[in-house]
Amino acid sequence: MARVVFASDLQRHTGAAEVQVAARCYRDLLAELCRRFPDLDPEQLDKMAVAIDGVIIHEPLLQQFGEDSELVFVPRIAGG
Repeated sequence: MARVVFASDLQRHTGAAEVQVAARCYRDLLAELCRRFPDLDPEQLDKMAVAIDGVIIHEPLLQQFGEDSELVFVPRIAGG
């Protein structure tokens, strides 16, 4: 199962620093996380980037990942 790591600001909604998920694509990941953690706002996740196996993806909607992947939600950094 893939491992999802939450930044501290998301941990207050999940109650966990990390979880294992069955999802294999980002869209399914969002659905699974929102189902497991009703306090988690999908719009909040949409505003974050996700690092998949160490590579930051700013537009992850169509991304797929493996069963041994690590996904880390990180706040997006605005450029100027």
